[in-house]
Order: sequence, then structure tokens, then C-alpha cells
Amino acid sequence: MKKKMTVLMLTCALTIVSLTGCGGNKEHAEPSSDKAETSSAGKEDGGKISIGFTADYLSDFMSYVADGVEKACEENGVGVSVQDADFDVSKQLQQVENFINSGVDAVVIKPVDAEACQPISDACKNAGVPLVVVNTAMSAPCDSYVGSDHTYSGELQGEFLAEEMPKGGKVAILMGETTVQATTQRTDGVKAALEKAGGFEVVSEMDAGWMRDEAMDTVENWLNSGLEIDAIVANNDEMAIGASMVLEENNVDDVLVCGIDASEDALNKMKDGRLDMTVFQNGYQQGYQGVETAIQLINGETVEEFVDVPYEPVLPNQADEYLEKIGK
Repeated sequence: MKKKMTVLMLTCALTIVSLTGCGGNKEHAEPSSDKAETSSAGKEDGGKISIGFTADYLSDFMSYVADGVEKACEENGVGVSVQDADFDVSKQLQQVENFINSGVDAVVIKPVDAEACQPISDACKNAGVPLVVVNTAMSAPCDSYVGSDHTYSGELQGEFLAEEMPKGGKVAILMGETTVQATTQRTDGVKAALEKAGGFEVVSEMDAGWMRDEAMDTVENWLNSGLEIDAIVANNDEMAIGASMVLEENNVDDVLVCGIDASEDALNKMKDGRLDMTVFQNGYQQGYQGVETAIQLINGETVEEFVDVPYEPVLPNQADEYLEKIGK
């Protein structure tokens, strides 16, 4: 999918680069056995500890974060309640309040809205319950953020395009929800890498809400408007897959498509020659290490304000390797 073509159509107010506080499909590498054995999950009174986990939405990707949460709790003998907030800020706050009222020892959260978490932060602080944030840092205080450098994932996409298109070209960006930190940081990372390479022009940036169908509608509009595009960069694999499906339906085979997540569907698209690059985000480890961090806090141990779970670039010839890595 190359060549140029004209298409017919600790306050968590952080950037991952300057940390002063904590801030779709399975994607994980199993924890090493020695790490799994390091945490002691007992309270001082000898009772079993419990953790409440609430996700913004248990999509394909977030289900793997939940898998990591559940596995870490199982290995450490920790009770856990996993809740889906269905992208509802009020519902997520209620879930956290229910966790606290039920007597959990720590809360692990993937925020619905990174900018609307002050009530959650306040509830945990007032109750003396440790708060660990995973995947997306929030603007309110927490005890630790466990996630990945979203800016770096975008940089990896931009660096791939710079290598594949040394003379530059016209790039369109499919963005996730604009209230989500990952959206802005991934987009900024792509644009910074393209600017550094030189010769690139971002011709459109559209919010497709992380969703495959919304990305399909957006790319259809680009095609129908006659927008000139050499590459499409998506903030996640679901949107990248949607883009590749529309390009395939319209017999467009000279536009590069890049995603993020290394989902099963995306890796299979790479094997079929319909996706050019993705970035592996280890959601399983984010959930797993989020619980490990929560247990350390419960036990009164010192933790890092930011626990980094690194991104990894993935090319088509690595698809089978990563399918095996995520257990597919």
C-alpha cells in the first residue's frame, strides 16, 4: 500500500514526557513468574484484601486490561470487582463510591474522562483508599499512574511513515475522542515526528471516536470529497481497520495505513496486506501492574508515580510473533 494517489472523495496534569505526578482484542505478554511471586497481599490484620476496578468501557482492548487485573488478583489472593462504566462519568463515580462503601482496600481505574475525575480522587482521598490509574492519566491527583507513553506511540507511527515515504506526502489522521489524553498525545506524537522528518502535510484530522464504523464513514467522506491522501494514521487499530476496509472496498491499494494496539484483527489485516503498521500496547500488563502497584500501596510500600509499560512498533513480518504473544 504505497505510492502517491489522489483519492476520489502529584496532580496528574501531566504529559508523559514531563512527569511530576500520576497523571479493540487481547494484547498482553504474560508476567514473569518471579514478578508474580513478589507481592504479599495480606493486610496487617491477616485478612484478605480486595480491589475495585472500573473501566471506561470494556471494549476489546480494555477487556485485556481487565484480564491483567483479574490475573494479578488471582495470583496474589486478592478479591476483585470489575465494573464497566459504559463511557458514563456519573456511573463511574457511583461505582467508585460503591467500592469504597463496600470496604475495598484500593481502587484501580481507567477514567471515562481524564478531565472530570476530581470527585473520584476526592472520594478515595477522603476514605483513605489508594487510587491507581491505568492506561490514561487523569488531571486530578492519584497515588500512581500505570500506563504507556502515548506520545511515543504516535512518534513510532510518524517514524514509520518517514522511512516508507522519504520524500514526504499527505497524511490524514483518525483521532479518538478528543477528551481522552491518549488522543491528543498520540496525535501530537505523529505530527511531531512528521514535522521532524520534513515534507509531510497533515491534510485532515477527524474525530472517529475510537470506533471502526465511525472511521469508515470518515474515510468514505474523504474519498468522496477528492481529498489527496498518501497515508492514514489512526489513534487505534479499530479505526485503522475501518480505514483499510473502505480503501479495500474502493480498490485503493496505494495508501499506507497505521494503527495502535496490535489487536488480533489488526495483526490478521497485516498478514493479509491490508494494514501496514501498528504499535503494540500491552494492556494486560497495564492491568496486571496496576494491581501490583495497588497491593504495594495497601502494604504501605513506596511506589513510582509513573509505572511505564512501553509501546513496541509492529510490522507485517512480525504479525505471527505478536499473535502468539497475545495468545492467538
